[in-house]
Amino acid sequence: MLIKKIAFGDSEEAFVESRLADGLNVIFSDDNNRGKTLVMQGLMFSLGYESIFPSSFNYKDKYFYSKVEVDNVNYEFLRKRNSIAIKTEDSLQIFNSVGEARYFLDEFVFPVPKILKETRLALVDLSLLYELFFIGQDNRNPSGLISKGQFNKSDFKAMVYDLAGLSDNQVNTDDIKSIKENIKSFKYQLKEIRKKISIIRQNPNIAEIASRTYDSEVVQKKIKRITEINENISKLKRFRQREINRKSKLEQLITELNSLNRDLSEGNVQCGDCGSDKIVYSNSDLTFEISNIDVRNGIMKSIGQNISQKADIIMDFSGEINSLQSELNEEMKDTPPNFQQIVLYQEQAISEVDFDDQAFSLSNQIKTLEDQLKSYTNIDESLKEERKSFDDNLLKEMNDLYKAIDPSGNLVFEDIFTKKGATFSGSEGQEFYFCKVIALRKLLKHNFPIMIDSFRDGELSTGKEAKMLKIYNKIDSKIILTSTLKDEEYSDDKYSKLDGVNAVDYSNHQDCKILGKQHVREFLALMLGFEGLVL
Repeated sequence: MLIKKIAFGDSEEAFVESRLADGLNVIFSDDNNRGKTLVMQGLMFSLGYESIFPSSFNYKDKYFYSKVEVDNVNYEFLRKRNSIAIKTEDSLQIFNSVGEARYFLDEFVFPVPKILKETRLALVDLSLLYELFFIGQDNRNPSGLISKGQFNKSDFKAMVYDLAGLSDNQVNTDDIKSIKENIKSFKYQLKEIRKKISIIRQNPNIAEIASRTYDSEVVQKKIKRITEINENISKLKRFRQREINRKSKLEQLITELNSLNRDLSEGNVQCGDCGSDKIVYSNSDLTFEISNIDVRNGIMKSIGQNISQKADIIMDFSGEINSLQSELNEEMKDTPPNFQQIVLYQEQAISEVDFDDQAFSLSNQIKTLEDQLKSYTNIDESLKEERKSFDDNLLKEMNDLYKAIDPSGNLVFEDIFTKKGATFSGSEGQEFYFCKVIALRKLLKHNFPIMIDSFRDGELSTGKEAKMLKIYNKIDSKIILTSTLKDEEYSDDKYSKLDGVNAVDYSNHQDCKILGKQHVREFLALMLGFEGLVL
């Protein structure tokens, strides 16, 4: 992925950055608050990253634009709030949410990893994916993610495995041998106690109701399963209905636009209040004028593709629902004994309650251990070895990079996240992020750029910085870094003198005011590319 242009603003003020080269770029200034971070955040926001703008910046009223190249195809992204439009040479797609845009990106632009989340395979959030290569200036926390959404750092690791071709359920770290021995011991104890519960031998049907042991083993299991199936069916039906409602609205919109085509061919449509003949399509955040037939046809094509996509999603949900309904029918075939039979064995059941309690407790312990054991057996041993090998290689790469930039340093990386509460002094945090991002890039061989805001954070020494830049320069990828220079560094024209570095100076920007009038015309020209857009 090559970042070609970044822009954000509105019809009154804007900023456009088009000076980025294909290799190593360093955006710098002689002081803070010159807009470097806003440009980085604006770019990532346009691509679907969560908002991490400072509270003083009113991003909700602005449009965020980026032009990127993926596999020799140019894509233009335009985002306002949570709505995104994605434009290619011959199509325009409009999405009401970043979540919807993920499916388009996964199918047509770049693969979005899938991981197991709440028993279902799900596309990861774009924010989680982008943390492979983007390190923002704010909310940095080496022990966790920068963007706190529905996914966590365990999901990040699962995503990395998926990108490495090692996707499966997460590995549990308990000792398998110990679990098997405990299960064997508890089952023997349970067998001996069950012999003392005569009702199980005499009438298993009554025991199924009266005995807690049998309830645990049979009835409780059945009730739990039926409840789980019902909950899953209800959840999937809600998801399906939501997609049906959205599909219906889009189909209604197509009907209205087709009707509008007929109306326009027979006469003019005008506003009764102001007399304007301007007609617009809006999805609450982005508005396009559709008086022009070409614009209208393009939008109708985009909506049609969205309808087709939602039809596929609805069919997938229906298939899952039907499968669960079949399971539910099978679970509900058995019926309990009648009440009169239960009363006949009441006294006997009460007299053996102590044995039953012990057996019930053992049954629960066995079930817990078997669940732990199952989490192991679901993962092929060879896959576990491959994952371990990948982890070892990743950590070796991180530690080798660390020693390359800080030979006398005493850090040893043991994971791609630090332990909670671990603190780094000085520039150690920045060194950790550098090693993590570069190591992931090398092992996964992904095609995303590398972007680090304030890459010298923590007073990174000149020597370490020079080594980092040398490593960055060897990477065949678009790299964008930002830096604030000291007075003597700026006077010495530091980055402009370095081979292979495209130095972009932001020093002349007004303090805390990167948006201005001088870029409005160019910004509006970019917006015209989204034919029919109304700012």
